Amino acid sequence: MKYSQRILFCTLLLLAVAVAQTAGSKGATLVSDQRLKQLLPATVFLDGENVPTQERNAALLQLPNGKLFLASLIDTSGYSSAYQEKYSGVLLLQTAITIGSKNLDAGAYAIGQKKNGDDVTLYVYNIGGDRVAELPTQRQDSLRPVKPLQIVVAEDGSVRLYLGRYGVTVAGR
Repeated sequence: MKYSQRILFCTLLLLAVAVAQTAGSKGATLVSDQRLKQLLPATVFLDGENVPTQERNAALLQLPNGKLFLASLIDTSGYSSAYQEKYSGVLLLQTAITIGSKNLDAGAYAIGQKKNGDDVTLYVYNIGGDRVAELPTQRQDSLRPVKPLQIVVAEDGSVRLYLGRYGVTVAGR
């Protein structure tokens, strides 16, 4: 390979890497399961209890600012029925986000849901158990596959957190 061809090849390679990095930094992206396993704590402190997380029902999102948003269901078996009714998961935020219509600062939050007829409401609590948000969800019948918890990044870059078929929008702030 001639010297000029090598320079051209290196220049094109660097340009491709720069384009890929720029494209990746514009929107939110789901992070690999391997990285999720590294970051997901085995338990979370919530309302005076250390509650186990569920690795199989967890998702990790990298927001456009490079910060992480981790969501996981929790295992409340063995806890009181009132505790089980109130909490179903946790959100661990490295940065401020907007979920539904509510702004949340960086930190740890619990989530729970309540079905009323065909509607499902998502509740967000601080780690002390105080409700900080009550958010209506939207049912998505065409969602495939349906998982107990998942984060979906659409082609247009919008992000939704789903508990089963019911979801809310998520956006970095």
